[in-house]
Amino acid sequence: MTKPIVSPPRRALGLVLGLAALALPRAGRAAPPEAPPPEPAVDSYAIIVGSNAGGAGQVELDFAEDDARKVAAVLRDLGGYDPRRVQTILAPTPQAILDAIASVETRTAADRAAGRQSVVFFYYSGHAKASALELGNGELDLGDLRARLLALPSTLTVVVLDACQSGAFSRVKGAAPAADFSFNSRTRLDAAGVAVMASSSENELSQESDLLRGSYFTHHLLVGLRGAGDDNHDGQVSLDEAYRYAYHQTLLATAATAVGGQHVSLEVDLKGQGEIALTYPARASARIELAAATAGQVVVEQLPSETVTAELTKVAGAPVRIAVAPGDYRVMIHHDGVVDRCPVSVASGATGAPGACDAMPEISATGKGGPGVPNLELELITGLGAGTDDGFTQRLRDFGYGTGDLAVTTEIGLAVLKRVHPYLASGVAVVHIAGPEWTRGTDLEPLRYTYTATVATGVVRAGRQLGPHTSAFAQAELGIARGHDRLVDETQQTDSSTTWSWAVGTAGGLTWAPWNSVGFALRASYLHAPSITNRIGDTHEVGGLFFGLGLEVRP
Repeated sequence: MTKPIVSPPRRALGLVLGLAALALPRAGRAAPPEAPPPEPAVDSYAIIVGSNAGGAGQVELDFAEDDARKVAAVLRDLGGYDPRRVQTILAPTPQAILDAIASVETRTAADRAAGRQSVVFFYYSGHAKASALELGNGELDLGDLRARLLALPSTLTVVVLDACQSGAFSRVKGAAPAADFSFNSRTRLDAAGVAVMASSSENELSQESDLLRGSYFTHHLLVGLRGAGDDNHDGQVSLDEAYRYAYHQTLLATAATAVGGQHVSLEVDLKGQGEIALTYPARASARIELAAATAGQVVVEQLPSETVTAELTKVAGAPVRIAVAPGDYRVMIHHDGVVDRCPVSVASGATGAPGACDAMPEISATGKGGPGVPNLELELITGLGAGTDDGFTQRLRDFGYGTGDLAVTTEIGLAVLKRVHPYLASGVAVVHIAGPEWTRGTDLEPLRYTYTATVATGVVRAGRQLGPHTSAFAQAELGIARGHDRLVDETQQTDSSTTWSWAVGTAGGLTWAPWNSVGFALRASYLHAPSITNRIGDTHEVGGLFFGLGLEVRP
């Protein structure tokens, strides 16, 4: 009896419709035996293909090959696949894909001859058009691919494709839908046939996310397979559970993008009884459990890399377990206008739960800013330095000037930075620098000489998170300086002048942000700005080495 078709409101794109023909009864394919031998073994094979390269006029993708690696890892870790039977092909040629299919065809034919059941999982992420997969300089005709997959003598075949183009706001994946999920080798298959899952329905485009560093659909399907999709809490994720989870989470994640909501589709032609288990998160070496009462938008980051392991919408009512690798994580829960930041350490063979959480106001962020990363930062800069000793200052000493015991140079300023990447910001800074007062005694009032400079620079800053509240940064600056000096003579008459010069600087340090909106920086900086000149040609470099503090405000 044919299992009913499960599908979203619209059918998949043209490419998947072509592959859906796999689900039709095919001549020469033997149905599963009516009375199979008791406890026959099941062999599972996977062909995982990722291609970032685009064809003529197409932009190279960022994450297709990374998505393929993640799919292969889930198959090995949670799907029970023997790593020797998982072929991961990156940046492939058409012939490389066909050769991989031929290899699996030979193995599944031998399994059938020996009375063994087999599962074949085929995954592709990359560029495509309606008639072919586009692999850089080559193409793989869809008809040829369909025919080769159709001919596989496997008991169960899972075909998924993630075909991409490029878009202006969020990368657009066009012409072909796709997915990724895994199937576990087990003692017996309860169903046979073909399943095709698509990342979008007809006339829709699939999307990539810079925040997730992958396809929206691939990411959410993988999260579901790691345990978030286990609705009945039996420790395994079935095909139907994975589809339902990926459908809702992908639609939620893409509803507000420029491209619009993306509807995942599933079409199956399966004979037999029972659910098809894709992954077994209960067997994972480590897990993070979100309590039943937890509700909100949840982001799980692996530390210290800040890699997004999972992003999901959690509702209250049932706990959720997510299979992860042992290590340190941060769980961020957005709810009711606040963000709970909760550390989690998970040992091998254990289940970890978020610990004591820091609650902070929710902040604005762009898709490229990463979770918890502000889009705009204001920094108040203060510092002290010894100034620069050069020919100019030596000339002052030659004329009898001195600075006293506290000869310090001060700086105070403001920087405005915009986050353009989780680890990169750019902006502008304006700093006012004041040198020490130089004096020389006379019979009347002493001579007093002072200088200042106002420096405006463009800033590029790179940063790296070191812990939940601590990060390190380094920056480079380039701009202009306006120098101003002033001499007050013994009769209290004033003479002043203004000069302009270029300025270059660098800075680095550590920041501590106990709250999302306010943080503090311990910084060291060096500025070179030869902006003070006397009448005999000596030039003074305003700036030098400074040590100071910064106050960071994130509106």
